[in-house]
Amino acid sequence: MSENTNWKHIGKVKDAHGLKGELYVLVFSGEAAWAKKLKFFKLAEEVYEVESAKIFKQGLILKPKLITDRNQSEALKGLPFFIPETLLTSQKGETIYLSEIMGFEVYDKDVLLGVIRSTSMNGGHDLLQVELRSGILIEIPFVESFIEKIIWDNRRLMMSLPEGLIEIQVGKSGPKDDGQDDEGSDL
Repeated sequence: MSENTNWKHIGKVKDAHGLKGELYVLVFSGEAAWAKKLKFFKLAEEVYEVESAKIFKQGLILKPKLITDRNQSEALKGLPFFIPETLLTSQKGETIYLSEIMGFEVYDKDVLLGVIRSTSMNGGHDLLQVELRSGILIEIPFVESFIEKIIWDNRRLMMSLPEGLIEIQVGKSGPKDDGQDDEGSDL
C-alpha cells in the first residue's frame, strides 16, 4: 500500500464476528460493491491486509490477516473504517459513487442552481446537499428520474426537478439578504 494512498471514511467496526478474528463492519451507505476489490483497509491509523471479505447485512464480514482470534477483533470494535479512495471510482456503465460528483454544479432544466457540498440519506434514497447561489443549502433527492445527464468533463449534473421542490425549501430557510431587490431570485 502506497504512503500516498488517500483513504475514505465509510464505516465503522460494529462488532467481532466468529472466533477467528473476523469483523462485522457497518458501511454507512449500506452498500459495499467494492468488497471484492478490497486488498487493504485502515482502522483508525493502522493499515490491515484483507484475508477475506464478504457482503453481510448493512456492510461486510472482513477477516484481516494477522488478526487470529475473537479477543483481537473485539479490541477493534467501534474504530472508524477507511478504504482506499480509488475503490470509490465507478467505471463506465456502473453506478456512480456520490463522492465522485462532490463539487459538481447542479442545473435544473439548464439553469444553474448551485454546487454540491455534501450528501445525506433520508432512509429511502441519497440526498444531495446543494448550496444555491444565494448561499442557502437545500437537499435534492439523487434519484434516476430527476437526472438528465452527468457531464464529467465540465463537472455538471443536469437535472429535471419537480415543480416547487426548491421553492419549498428556500421558503423554509427564510429569506436571505443577498443584496438583490425583491424582484431578484432567491435561487
